[in-house]
Amino acid sequence: MRKAGEQDRNDSMRRTGLALVLVTLLPVVSACKVIPIAADRAARERQAGSFDATRYVDAVWGAQAAPYWNKQAKPLAELTAQIDKDIAAADGRQAGDGSPWTFVANGEGQVTAVKTNARAGAVTVTVDGKPVEVVVGPVVSGSALRDSLPFVTFNDFSNQIAFAEVGGALTKRALRQARPAAEGLKPGDRVRFQGVFQLGKAGDPVVVTPVRLERVGA
Repeated sequence: MRKAGEQDRNDSMRRTGLALVLVTLLPVVSACKVIPIAADRAARERQAGSFDATRYVDAVWGAQAAPYWNKQAKPLAELTAQIDKDIAAADGRQAGDGSPWTFVANGEGQVTAVKTNARAGAVTVTVDGKPVEVVVGPVVSGSALRDSLPFVTFNDFSNQIAFAEVGGALTKRALRQARPAAEGLKPGDRVRFQGVFQLGKAGDPVVVTPVRLERVGA
């Protein structure tokens, strides 16, 4: 009888211990973030010598970047009104102290100028009476797309070179769609775009790096 009682107590203690472990783990499990396997693999490669910026961008573009831009994008006229009032209170972000403000916008307007035969090609679009430059490359300076993404930070990469390569790969991926869409545009056409722009201060020209660009009619 003594052995049976001891066995019951041991079983009860094991069950209690297991329950405590499960209760302890539940907050940890619930706090975990599920990310696609490809994005997870690319993220782990950021700290390794096998890092490939193009492969990393291809992995996160559809899984994380495009959904983030879709969710974050605001009408350009709404954003510029907020910026003119108080740029720090507008719907933007800074990659670091002293960095320019980065904004994600949607816009539609009439094409007033097209420059696609130059290395720094661009399409000028009038949106609500204001000119906006939509860059189409093939040469685009800056890292607006990279800096707009809160899950892409310098500390996640092994060195400055890898971080810079990600910025270039994001822009290159965006231009694969934007540049062909700009071919054949002429003044008077209407276009719709979604993209990212950076400002140091209110009143600076709006120069958009597009992640989507399409003609919507004349």
